[in-house]
Amino acid sequence: MRGWEEVILRLKHRSALKPACKAKKPAGSLPPLETVSVGSFAEYRAYAQSMEEEYRRRESIERRLAKAGDAFTVSGFCCVCRRLVPFWVDLAYGFEDGEGHRTPNWRERLVCPGCGLNNRMRAAFHLFLKLCRPAADCSLYLTEQTTRFSDLLKRCFPKTVGSEFLGPGLEPGSLNAQGTRHEDLTNLSFASAFFDFVLSFDVFEHIPGHRQAFRECRRVLRPGGTLFFTVPFDIHSPFNIVRAEVLEDGRLLHRLPPEYHGDPLREEGCLCFRHFGWECLEELRAAGFSEASCHFYWSQHYGYLGGDQFLLVARA
Repeated sequence: MRGWEEVILRLKHRSALKPACKAKKPAGSLPPLETVSVGSFAEYRAYAQSMEEEYRRRESIERRLAKAGDAFTVSGFCCVCRRLVPFWVDLAYGFEDGEGHRTPNWRERLVCPGCGLNNRMRAAFHLFLKLCRPAADCSLYLTEQTTRFSDLLKRCFPKTVGSEFLGPGLEPGSLNAQGTRHEDLTNLSFASAFFDFVLSFDVFEHIPGHRQAFRECRRVLRPGGTLFFTVPFDIHSPFNIVRAEVLEDGRLLHRLPPEYHGDPLREEGCLCFRHFGWECLEELRAAGFSEASCHFYWSQHYGYLGGDQFLLVARA
């Protein structure tokens, strides 16, 4: 049996991932998840221009769904549970449009009642399987350890190593009393060329020295390995948008109003230092990656709503 087939079988037969609702199996074959790879700001502008009519169609669908109220469900196929389920949507983290109406934060909602993963994390898992074709015995580093997504990867890929950033001054690779591993992405404890994949989801924006973190990820990847990640990414900006920075004397300088994101280990959240722009791809190439690209996707069938969704891939 090939490694790819083994991963799918693990998903099909894992009772822990079955929905806690009476979901039905899909009838007929599933449509493929289409993706578009874009490697620069110039390429993106051409792509966006070609998508204007499709953008209007997607916006119309999302507006119609959002009229269901403050809390509702959207039927779709969960790639983790491998069943049709009612994805849960509410206005947590929602936005207000120009007419004063609240609209859901689709990226952070559309939660599956079975696996508990939202739009962003289900799509990350789906796209990881689709774009990277990982073998079941691959060596994988995930920059989180205390989440549902970490549990999923460990079940599907037993060689997964996860970690959290537990605070400054701790020894990389050390464990706390709860068994959580500490790693600093700018100074990883792993040997060079140790992993087939490094996965990171909304983490690099919280690291002042993100370029060093990119170099460390490249160092621990084997030749041909892949860095697969998401960050806040302004697709309309050719450059990174710096919100805060640490000066040479150690002082913290806020260039924009402080922005904090949710953190499973810290009630106060975690400071966001930047939103990335297309400059990020050049920084990845400068860090030693042979190629870097942004992959766009959207699917009503799989519950990946919210306009153009995207993640980034860098190949060693």
